[in-house]
Order: sequence, then C-alpha cells, then structure tokens
Amino acid sequence: MGFLKLPKPIPPAPAPIETGPGVKYLLDTLGQVCPFPLVEAKRAITPLKSGDELQIDFDCTQATDSIPAWAADNGHEVTDFRQLDEASWTITVKKA
Repeated sequence: MGFLKLPKPIPPAPAPIETGPGVKYLLDTLGQVCPFPLVEAKRAITPLKSGDELQIDFDCTQATDSIPAWAADNGHEVTDFRQLDEASWTITVKKA
C-alpha cells in the first residue's frame, strides 16, 4: 500500500504593513528558535508578488547569517538589515 502525496498548499501572505507600488508585509518570528525564522520566511515569501517586501523580525542569532544567504541564493534583495537591540534584528527582503 502506497501513500498519496498531496501538494502542499501555498500559505497565505502575512498582513501588509505598507502599500504602494510594492506591498510590504511583516513576519514576526520573535521567540522562535532556528531554523524556524528562515523556514517561516520561505513560506511567507511564496505568495508575494515580485517587488513586494517581507520584513522579518527575529531574535535567533543564526538567522543573521541564514536569512541573508537564503535571500541572495534566491535572487531576492535585502533592502534593510538592522539590529534592534542586544538580541533582536529586523531584515527586509524584496522578492525577486
């Protein structure tokens, strides 16, 4: 007996925080341990249109390397990357 592989549904986009030519969405992953900020970012950017931005707020140190690397590997542009306090950051990724 085999298993039927069902396609994964595309997750809905996070709520927009800014509108204009491109829409900006917020993904709050504060409190999530790695690799979940990156996993959630990959899911959240899927339904976005090219040129839309995803702001990811996180407090996982490993994500300071993994999220920018993932963005670069996938042709997305990092438009903002800041440390907010001693242990949290925000990064904005523009979808390719």
